[in-house]
Amino acid sequence: MKVIENRALKDEEKMEHLEVQLREAKQIAEEADRKYEEVARKLVMVEGELERAEDRAEQSERFITHTHDTHTTKGVDLDHTVQLFLIK
Repeated sequence: MKVIENRALKDEEKMEHLEVQLREAKQIAEEADRKYEEVARKLVMVEGELERAEDRAEQSERFITHTHDTHTTKGVDLDHTVQLFLIK
């Protein structure tokens, strides 16, 4: 009988220990999920910023190309025009 009681006590202690480990594992998993969601939101924001920056770059390239073509046909100094554009 004593052997069975000792074994039951050890099993109970082991169960308590496993329950503590399970709670800790759940907390770690929840924290990882929160961090993932935060990073995913930041990624969406950064991708939007990148897209806007690429659009601005394309607009600038078109403006410079157009200005170069226009001023080349009119004989205007392109370096001066680009400097004025960059000052803006």
